[in-house]
Amino acid sequence: MENPRLWRGSQRNTTAAAHGSIKSGYSALDRALHSGGWPVAGSTELLCDYSGIGELSLLTPALSSLSQQQTIVWLNPPFRPSAPALKQAGFRLNHCLFIETSSLTEQLWAGEELLRSATCAAVLNWTGRQRLSDRDLRRLQLAAREHHCWHIHFRSENCRQQSSPAPLRIRLQAGEQQLALELFKQSGGPSGQQLVLPRKPFLLHQQQPPSLWPVARKPLRRKSRLRLAQTRSRAQTAPLLEIH
Repeated sequence: MENPRLWRGSQRNTTAAAHGSIKSGYSALDRALHSGGWPVAGSTELLCDYSGIGELSLLTPALSSLSQQQTIVWLNPPFRPSAPALKQAGFRLNHCLFIETSSLTEQLWAGEELLRSATCAAVLNWTGRQRLSDRDLRRLQLAAREHHCWHIHFRSENCRQQSSPAPLRIRLQAGEQQLALELFKQSGGPSGQQLVLPRKPFLLHQQQPPSLWPVARKPLRRKSRLRLAQTRSRAQTAPLLEIH
C-alpha cells in the first residue's frame, strides 16, 4: 500500500501540480485538471466530430506561450492555419511547423519521430475517424512522455469506446455560445467533470437574414455623345459623269 505508483481515488495527485503543466487560460479548467493546467508531457486526446468549434481557441493560450521558446508542429490539420491569425494570437511564426502526410502510416511515423526529437514543445496530430491500434497509441504516448513533449491528439468522438493509454481524454461539444467539456479520463486525478466554457467572441458572429442584406445599386451609365461627321472627303464623294 506504500508503493508510490499506487494512487488512491480519495487522494489528489499533488506532485503533478507542482511541475509539468502550463496554465490553460481558463480558471475553471485549471481547477478541474489535477495538475493545475495542461500537462506538457504525454498524450492529451480531444474527441470531437467537427472542426472549428473552438478547439484551437481552447489551446491557444498555452500553445502561444510554448511557441516563444520551442517549435509547435501541426501534423495533418483539417484546414490550413492562417499565419496572420496565429501571429495575432501571440504565436511565434518561425516556431510553427506545418506537415502534411499522404497516408496514416506516414503520419504515425512522423508523429513518433517528432515526439522523440526532443526539439518540439507540442505536436498537434489529427487522425479523425481513423481507428488506431493499441500499439500505435502506446508508442505515441511513450514517445511524448519520455521526451517531455505535449502530444495533442484530435480524434473522432466514436473513438471514445476504444481504450487508450493517453492519461487525459476530453470530449468536446459545441453549443450556441459555449464549448462543453467532459473529462472522462484523467490518470492520477478525478474524472467525470463537465465544464462549460464561453466561446471566443469572433466565433459567435451571427449573419443577418437575407432581407437585411445591403443591396448594391447599379451604377448610372453616362450617355455617350455621338459626333456626326459634317465633312466628306473627296474619296467618299461620288464622281461626276461627263457626256461628250
